[in-house]
Amino acid sequence: MSNKGIHKDNVLLYEYLILMFILVVGGMLRLWDMLNIPFTHDELSALGRLRFDSFSDLIQYGVLPDGHPAGVQVFLYYWTSLVGTREILVKIPFIFSGVLSIWLTYTIGKLWFDGTTGLMAAAYISSLQFFVMYSQIARPYISGLFITLLMVYMWSLYFFKNRKIKYLVLFAVFGALSAYNHHFSLLFTAIVGLSGLFLINNKRELLIYSLSGLLIFVLYIPHLQIFFSQLGYGGIGGAGGWLAKPTPLFFIDFIDWLFHFSQVVWGTLIAIFMYLFLKEGDFCMSNHGIQKLLLLISWFLLPIIIGYTYSVLRNPVIQYSMLIFSTPYLFMVFFSYHKNLSKLQNLLLVILVLIVNISTLVFNRDYYNIFYNQPYEQTVRAAIIENSADDVFLIDGGIPYYNEYYFNKYDSHVSFFSNADTDVTLMEFDSIVNNIKESRVVASSLNGEELQILQAKFPYQLAYHQGFTYEIYTFSKENPKDAKIIERELIASTNFKEELGNWKDVKSMIISDTVVGNNYCLLQPENEWGPSITFDLQDISPSGLGIIDVELEILMPDVVEKCLIVSSINKGDEVIAWKALNFELYKLKPNEWKTIYYSVDIQSALKGNENTKGMKLKINVWNISKTKLLIDYINIYSKQGNQVRYALFKDFR
Repeated sequence: MSNKGIHKDNVLLYEYLILMFILVVGGMLRLWDMLNIPFTHDELSALGRLRFDSFSDLIQYGVLPDGHPAGVQVFLYYWTSLVGTREILVKIPFIFSGVLSIWLTYTIGKLWFDGTTGLMAAAYISSLQFFVMYSQIARPYISGLFITLLMVYMWSLYFFKNRKIKYLVLFAVFGALSAYNHHFSLLFTAIVGLSGLFLINNKRELLIYSLSGLLIFVLYIPHLQIFFSQLGYGGIGGAGGWLAKPTPLFFIDFIDWLFHFSQVVWGTLIAIFMYLFLKEGDFCMSNHGIQKLLLLISWFLLPIIIGYTYSVLRNPVIQYSMLIFSTPYLFMVFFSYHKNLSKLQNLLLVILVLIVNISTLVFNRDYYNIFYNQPYEQTVRAAIIENSADDVFLIDGGIPYYNEYYFNKYDSHVSFFSNADTDVTLMEFDSIVNNIKESRVVASSLNGEELQILQAKFPYQLAYHQGFTYEIYTFSKENPKDAKIIERELIASTNFKEELGNWKDVKSMIISDTVVGNNYCLLQPENEWGPSITFDLQDISPSGLGIIDVELEILMPDVVEKCLIVSSINKGDEVIAWKALNFELYKLKPNEWKTIYYSVDIQSALKGNENTKGMKLKINVWNISKTKLLIDYINIYSKQGNQVRYALFKDFR
């Protein structure tokens, strides 16, 4: 063997050793504390839609209402029948798909350009939260990345190595599997397939290549009925009507999240790019380099453009998760133009990327602490571990199956009420609370009004836990000895004799009951607006967090009419947020005193905006029907907000 051949083999071996290092690191990140990787809401939802005795029922009731293609749900149906539903066993195929996606990213990058491109792209796929997190979730995202990478690899072998029919057949097979996996992986397959038309040289190749596209369609035919049925449910994508339309900043927000909201991650990427661009030597670009770059850029941008446009004009579907199929090609673009690197330089750059990304993942993003605490398991744990399971009642927003899953896991059971997918009125909820026999209640996924109704019957708050998408409260009927009670802060109140805060519009409406010595606020038909108070939002919620609870006692002497408690957040003349609650929700009766509860979640109202400078919060009573209304008192409380409610997808530092 020549010295040149030996040198080439040594370089290749060293490259593979670096790749193995990247794969080991990526595997460790995905398998960290693997026995405690929890199920997310979407995974529990998927498991809940597997409990059918026949394949036809699985499709009818487990696939069609979800909005996603059948592929992953069918796989889980048979996989869980073999291994059960323990978290790690359900997730293992997806974790391995994530690790293998690192290897495929390297392989494609090397095939298109060279080993450095593949290694650098693989290092980012290995260590960014985007790819680590979705590798730990048994949903059609990392599986779709793995399958689409296989599809692209076969497509690349055909166009850039050898135009053999077997590569096109495999391209078609993996393209069809991508279509069965997710609608966006189907979209990505279509984009890749159409881009191949620009690389066709003659009519014979066009015919052969077109047949591969026809094969994808033929393999997808069994799914067409499901596809069109899901369109009838209100649109593809599985958003179910809850997803808001993306803002014009969607792309910028996605890129910011992709890079951990970190200037260090950004700076490292730019520094490496500049180093590769400016160092001495010739650029390492393969044949058709510009053409390949245009293809990769289009593969990355088109799913975003199409998904965004569809979401704005038709039905909101686009989410960060749906861009996982196309994002690896962004990194191949970044590292395609570079100068020659030595073996040591390749290794040092990979180590730098991994150190920066992992440190920001673990410390800046606090990923493992936040992701490994999911709402439904933590709620059940609060009920059966922190409290006596014999004397606690659980109220949450999950479907009953979620609770039953964790009751079985921890071999314990408590009485519970789940208000998911039920149209429970405030008065019905009040009746449920009144019928609770246990002395303690653990509650999560309740709105502010429901929490206040609950706390009125269970006045002592013993515990509070917050995490990604959840707040968990523990309330008690009685004040336990040696227990720390979490008090709300009273920030304003009035009984129209004594007051806390700067109340407006009340003096002319105050009447006195000389028998009992009470004062009341009486709104007459000519009084459209009742008592009001305004806060500087920066004083009561400086970081855009916090929950404001309002409690007032009212009576309507005659006919029950519409009347509202209203809150508005303003900045100058601009209304930032407005909310109102109609007293009718409390089923008022004439000449009967009733306590009204109202709540304002500042974080939700501001949509995560933390800058409250110059903002005002105004709360007032609106006598919209211009009727008679008596108010006995008004209390306004402030309580802790949840800094990490959206932490997996937002910058919370």
